[in-house]
Amino acid sequence: MANCVSCGRELPSFSTGELKNLCPDCQHSITTSTGGPALPAPSQRVQVVRRRPPVTTTLIALNVLVYVAMVLRGVSPLTPTGAQLLPWGANWGPLSLGHQPWRILASNYVHVGVLHIALNMWCLWNMGWLAELIFDAWTYALLYTVCGIAGGLASLAWHPSSVGAGASGAIFGIAGALIAALYLGHLPIPKEALRGTLKSLVMFAIYNLAFGAVAGIIDNSAHIGGLVAGLALGAVLSKHLRTPPEDRAAWRRGVFAVAAVALVAGLLLVQRLNGYVVPLEQGNEAYQQGKLDDAARSLMQAAARKPNDRQTLYLLSSTYMRQQQFSRAIPILQHEVQLDPSNEDVQLDLGVAHFQLGEFDEAIPYLQKAVQLNPKDDDAQKSLQEALFQKKMKANSSK
Repeated sequence: MANCVSCGRELPSFSTGELKNLCPDCQHSITTSTGGPALPAPSQRVQVVRRRPPVTTTLIALNVLVYVAMVLRGVSPLTPTGAQLLPWGANWGPLSLGHQPWRILASNYVHVGVLHIALNMWCLWNMGWLAELIFDAWTYALLYTVCGIAGGLASLAWHPSSVGAGASGAIFGIAGALIAALYLGHLPIPKEALRGTLKSLVMFAIYNLAFGAVAGIIDNSAHIGGLVAGLALGAVLSKHLRTPPEDRAAWRRGVFAVAAVALVAGLLLVQRLNGYVVPLEQGNEAYQQGKLDDAARSLMQAAARKPNDRQTLYLLSSTYMRQQQFSRAIPILQHEVQLDPSNEDVQLDLGVAHFQLGEFDEAIPYLQKAVQLNPKDDDAQKSLQEALFQKKMKANSSK
């Protein structure tokens, strides 16, 4: 069992990520100094423990309701696929950076299985009570929302083609805001209690970021985006934690107005950097459906926005090859070769494109490279033999 670092009373045990350093009586000093509702006297301690933090309870309820609705409509409760998550608002660059930016917010209430939502809601519950003591309800709700959006934008900036979902970006944001507020807010908390709480919050962030880096399947970019946003907002809000409610509300309105502008600017920046995924996905869908003219138009738009994206170049060159527009395919394939000289398929396609245009001298080096990269490729072997034969026939006919 842990003890309150301020008064020494025994506290319930907790798991990783929870905050454990203050008993309800010591929390009273934080609440009264920040203008929140005063906690009951020690004789009413049982009522304090049973009281549910309203904002945190509401947020958890919304997340759980979405998850239950998803499962009832046939989404896998354990390992849902990206295709199952998208109809419920998951974050995905081809949609979020196109005409559905609302997904950046909605994805904070969508979770990838029961374990994902259980861990996130457990952390939110244990962190939320402290946030509701230090910040007023509106500030807390806005912090959660802004940090969640910031995490979604960071995810789109880092890997726009991946499907993302979950509240962890918002939760990391709350952790960051608490760290900044406790460190900079000059709250009347005993140094031992303040030091212990800050240590718990910092360890929560470090441990979970490290775990995300090791696990490989966790979206650490959303965690970092939410954490940075929370640290920044907490630092700015900390200056007015002990001012009168009217002044604090006016400051909050100004801070979150600026935050809203920053989020819009961030969205525009990410669209500029990674908006190519919108026409790329349109081109991919058209390619799969055999609509090659539509595919070529969309893929050309994607290539113009990000010239070195290999997936775009591959689909565009494949489209031209299927259309037998070999002269258009060749410069795209040459660009692919520059980016990845060891790609046997690109070398083979480039050799075939030159061969189909009767350019046997140009075809042979690429076909030889393809055979060198994969001697077991029968197509490459046959194409090389045919190119050598046609070159010989052409030379004999010119004599």
